[in-house]
Amino acid sequence: MRARSLAALGALLALASCTSPVEPPPPPVPTPSPTTTAREFTVSTSGPIGTADPALARADTDALIGTNVYQRLMYVQSDTGELKPDAATDCYFSSETVYECLLPAGLLFHNGDELTSSDVRFSIQRALRLDTAGTAVKLLDALIRISTPDELTIRFYLSYADNRFGYALASLATSIVDEETFDPDSGLPLEEMPVGSGPYQVTAIDADQVVFARYLEYVGPLAGVLDRIRLERLADSVAAETAIADGTTDVVWRTLEPAAVDRLEAEIAANPDGTTAQGFVRWPMDGSRVTRLAWSPDSRYRPNAALRAGIAQALQPDRTLASLVPVGVEGHLASFPVGGKPELPEIEGKRVTLKLAYSPSAPGHADLASLLRSRIEELDRVSVRLVTSGDADLVLTDFPAWVPTTNGWLQLYLDDPLPGSADKLAELNQRARTTTGDARVVALGELQKQAAADLTVLPVSQGDGIVMLGRGVTLAGLPFGSSGQLGLWGLRRG
Repeated sequence: MRARSLAALGALLALASCTSPVEPPPPPVPTPSPTTTAREFTVSTSGPIGTADPALARADTDALIGTNVYQRLMYVQSDTGELKPDAATDCYFSSETVYECLLPAGLLFHNGDELTSSDVRFSIQRALRLDTAGTAVKLLDALIRISTPDELTIRFYLSYADNRFGYALASLATSIVDEETFDPDSGLPLEEMPVGSGPYQVTAIDADQVVFARYLEYVGPLAGVLDRIRLERLADSVAAETAIADGTTDVVWRTLEPAAVDRLEAEIAANPDGTTAQGFVRWPMDGSRVTRLAWSPDSRYRPNAALRAGIAQALQPDRTLASLVPVGVEGHLASFPVGGKPELPEIEGKRVTLKLAYSPSAPGHADLASLLRSRIEELDRVSVRLVTSGDADLVLTDFPAWVPTTNGWLQLYLDDPLPGSADKLAELNQRARTTTGDARVVALGELQKQAAADLTVLPVSQGDGIVMLGRGVTLAGLPFGSSGQLGLWGLRRG
């Protein structure tokens, strides 16, 4: 048996020696490594995302969304302050009290609907009907009616020759919305996609992020360059500083607390490249951040002139801005006392407890609100409780003017006059908006002096805005909107 097996094996070996050699198996094909999806260009901020409806927007992030998604008939150039056409081809006074704007043919909304004069009229009438407090609608107080003689012409009939009316048409409240998709009597819910005609359209939106896509059919002076941009909401300054250190964002808007800014600037100063380790730089925004303290018109303590005066004096030693109109704006007049150590008055009557509201997403405002509380509580029989939501007597704000003019900066004060000042302010405001030259300067100065007498809005400080740009990122052209909001159209990479 063993002999037969050996014989068979020998035959097989002999047969194998007569055939061609067996080809070796092909080498294994390497499995490709997973591809890394490129991160979307990201703008980070800590401001809440509350609405994409321009008629409702009052907070910083909402204003940023509205600035980029919608067009207005006019816009204010961020470098010169000049008023220029946006959606319009031209706007002018066709008579003393008729302001006329012309649209180009072929304007389209993001959804493909045609944009006509009817949409413009609808948008402005809707904003006036909703009449959201804290927006720019009161800049339209000279407006009587709107007519649309054809699809490309809009005529605004005014009660007086308001030479500032064109600036009102550059404010966010006059953004043009599609009358086929917006309810005339209620705001746009956050979960519904906004429809505008601006340089960027929204493709996704919720309380944590907004995704923008460049609108290729945009017609106007502010066309975008980057195809997609994601606006993300971060929890706080710590998260923003971490995103800069990790290189997980491209732009940080506002958000960073003063200590974080100091650390980043120290890192930049120590680096020969003039950047942070991840390549971030700070974009200059000199004097663009103005902080004010405003009495709520609903506060039961607001009519108390002695209390208003006491608080103004208590804050005087720390005040660094002497007018409601910032330094550098035409018509600025120093009208509030600054510095020194004024003798504080006694507040008569029962102890007063005031609520002072601040936004926790406004850089440095938590500490500033604490400082203001300490100063105000130096008044006898006055206590202050800090709040971040709900009703308040005093509101700390660094929100800019809707348009960067003297009238625009005075709007917060003019919107809610004291009863005894209302007629005087209306007369001065109208005079400032119907005159030019020295007469206008005088009227604006009188308004600022009256603000220092009424003390319903107090200037606190003027400082630099905060925007950090990552490696290879820059801002070009006119990168800020009429209210100083970040224009996504100005962003460039590489």
